[in-house]
Amino acid sequence: MATALNLTAPLKQDPETQARLQQLAAGFAEHVQPLLEAALSKSEVVHYARVLVIDDKYLQVLTEFDGDPMAYTEFFRNELGPVFQQIFSLVEGAPPWEELDDPNEFFEFSRRLNLKALGRSADGDDGRGYLFSAVGDTTVREIKQRLQSSAAPV
Repeated sequence: MATALNLTAPLKQDPETQARLQQLAAGFAEHVQPLLEAALSKSEVVHYARVLVIDDKYLQVLTEFDGDPMAYTEFFRNELGPVFQQIFSLVEGAPPWEELDDPNEFFEFSRRLNLKALGRSADGDDGRGYLFSAVGDTTVREIKQRLQSSAAPV
């Protein structure tokens, strides 16, 4: 069963941070999105991913992924450290990157920002909430393998 990440971070409201947020948003498609695309593809565990800014007050990273949350955060800390350094520098109460650039600290900070969905988790994890999956326990790797097999010439 996929796991949802609902990372929701309150953004600092001072003028300098808000200006940096606008710069991030303006350059996201050109500068950040290609890095995300490459890391997401390389991971082979992410079903869907998106990044949102809500009223310049919150930044959300929403994903559905396969596997262990600690391994997941560690992969992306390693692959996208500079991106997360930039994003977390905008977040109210975030420790300095020198502290976050550690497997346990990064995981724990991300976990604290991960909002629980409403409802009950199908896998019994009370900290997650409800997540529907039309493909059940099928992983991204399994889906890709099946698609490649079905596309193979007969």
